[in-house]
Amino acid sequence: MNLFLRSFFSIRTLVSVILVLLVAFTSSYSQEAKKVAPADSPEAKPSTTNPNVDPKSKAYSLRKKSWISLRYLRTSLLNFGKKADWDTSLSDYAKAESAFQRGDWDPAGNQFQTLKTKLDQLAENQAKDVFNRSDALEKDIQPKVVDLKLNTEAPGRQYIPVMEKHLQIYRDTWQAAKLEREIGNQGQNLYFAKQGLLQLYKAKILLEKAKEGKLESEERLSKNKVLETDYLTPEEVKYWDDCLEVLNESEEKNRQKEKQAILSVYQSRTGKKPADLKPPAQTESEGKK
Repeated sequence: MNLFLRSFFSIRTLVSVILVLLVAFTSSYSQEAKKVAPADSPEAKPSTTNPNVDPKSKAYSLRKKSWISLRYLRTSLLNFGKKADWDTSLSDYAKAESAFQRGDWDPAGNQFQTLKTKLDQLAENQAKDVFNRSDALEKDIQPKVVDLKLNTEAPGRQYIPVMEKHLQIYRDTWQAAKLEREIGNQGQNLYFAKQGLLQLYKAKILLEKAKEGKLESEERLSKNKVLETDYLTPEEVKYWDDCLEVLNESEEKNRQKEKQAILSVYQSRTGKKPADLKPPAQTESEGKK
């Protein structure tokens, strides 16, 4: 019996030693296999998608971000007296683009990085201005919408659902701008800031229409309430144009032509001029001529 037990324990010990050696050999083989991984193995390839590692990818990424910021800044810089900043930014982008097209990835990436930093600052400052205006305008509009909803006898209640929709879109764009701002996309942040302010202006226009009630054609002409922008102040109209990504100076000329055309049609149909008609206001550039 004792001989049997001794033999049993000896065999168990031998099996244990064999298992330990097998595990050690397998681990050693696995490590050696990793060291000699073939060239096409994913473990042997450095990442080429990280813009911070690959100069070409970095240049592409910075070029795209710079272009977006440049696009949304154009009208803002030109509409608000910052043409010098626009000209400089445009020149810097052209230089970086030339290096990019030649395949000089490191110089192009560095130039786009410098430009992006500058554009981000310009876009951030402009967005702050837009957000400040939006915040003040929302605080002015929201109580009036609530009051209109509670006053069952007030005219213009048919505008309430549309006004509330504009206010909701404003809040959605505010959230979208916040997300873009947090990840460093100042160009997109500016875009959503503008879209939010535009929604508030649309809500304000409807509030003004609700306040004055339904106007006949002659009344609208005589009170100079012909176009949507006639319900906004001249300064608000400039921001309205900027939100639409158009130049205020050229749009003012287009609006005056449109008003004149509407007036001409009215006169040809009725044979008279609207009473106390206010002449179309001159643009600032036209007044200087």
